[in-house]
Amino acid sequence: MAKKKGGKKPAKKPARKAAKKPTRKPAKKAAKKPAKKAARKAAKKAATKPAGGPPPMPPEMHLMQGLFGFMVTKAISATAALNVPDALHGGPLYYTNLASVVGANQRALHRTMRMLASAGVFAEVAPGTYANTPVSDLLRTEHPASMRDMAVMITSDSHWLPWGKLEEVLRTGESGPRHAFGVDVFTWFQAEENRGQWEIFNAAMTSFSSSTAPLVAASYDFSRFRKIVDVGGGHGLLLKTVLQTAPNASGVLCDLPGVVEGANGLPANIERAGGDFFQSVPAGGDCYLLKHIIHDWSDDQCVQILRNIAGAMNPEGRVIVVDAVMPESVDPHPAKFMDINMLAMTEGGCERTEQEFAQLFQRAGLKLIKVHHTPSPVCLIEAAKA
Repeated sequence: MAKKKGGKKPAKKPARKAAKKPTRKPAKKAAKKPAKKAARKAAKKAATKPAGGPPPMPPEMHLMQGLFGFMVTKAISATAALNVPDALHGGPLYYTNLASVVGANQRALHRTMRMLASAGVFAEVAPGTYANTPVSDLLRTEHPASMRDMAVMITSDSHWLPWGKLEEVLRTGESGPRHAFGVDVFTWFQAEENRGQWEIFNAAMTSFSSSTAPLVAASYDFSRFRKIVDVGGGHGLLLKTVLQTAPNASGVLCDLPGVVEGANGLPANIERAGGDFFQSVPAGGDCYLLKHIIHDWSDDQCVQILRNIAGAMNPEGRVIVVDAVMPESVDPHPAKFMDINMLAMTEGGCERTEQEFAQLFQRAGLKLIKVHHTPSPVCLIEAAKA
């Protein structure tokens, strides 16, 4: 019996089963895998890990980062208003010394600086000792590309209160200022009691131009023009920068009378022209600049501004709109964020696609010539008479 059992060679049966096992089944199963399921997995993966970005962030952390973002914004604005970056320009300071310099409560400032250092705005070089970074350096008053005034303005009453009405904006489509103040923001600015806010806003626009103006001037050949009109040009920083590349040209700074009167340090080749661009613009220019003007207004209002320019410009003149161009793709872009600021703050203003700019120009008697890209989020949208 034992001999018989030992001669059965039991190992052959598993071997035969293994040999009969189909090798194509896994391939068939893979082939039958629903394409929709694979697409959902890919979309989920893309949502948690942006291409070329940091490692995947848990959805809870991603959401909390967005929810707490307002804290960073307001803290940057507050420290800029206290001129903390200016105080740190000479080197790191312990928080008690820093508080003494800027006139702040020691513990409150320490806690705020600790949070901003963790966000990469400032640096905590030793426990309680803070220093500037390349980010906070841009908030210094004397930095050549200072964004200090923009940082202060973004959480001032003119913007902070209307943004607090975003739910009503989404429900009604009416602007935040309509809900917060009862009027549009530019009418609100002109009230005597809001003069301080108007000054903050104009300083912020100059601040914003300090980083973009050199890029605009370097991205287009302005040297062929003889008279450059900056429509809605604020305090004239962009116009001054552009004229440095056009030595044979003169400039006209066109804005509301109270704005151009506050433009200090204008060179002799720039003329002030107070007025209302909805009514008229200075005539005889061969280049009309509009930086961050078109995106403030509805289509009909933009057509009115552009039509006034078309009627005033020389026959071979050019219109240069300096604005973001909304991409047609689903990719992230700064224009998509600025567009929501226009939704919250203006009466029909928005960021526009290239095609939408072309349609505005056509309605105003102009034609799109070319979109010139810059290293910044803004483009130069060039138009001529149709």
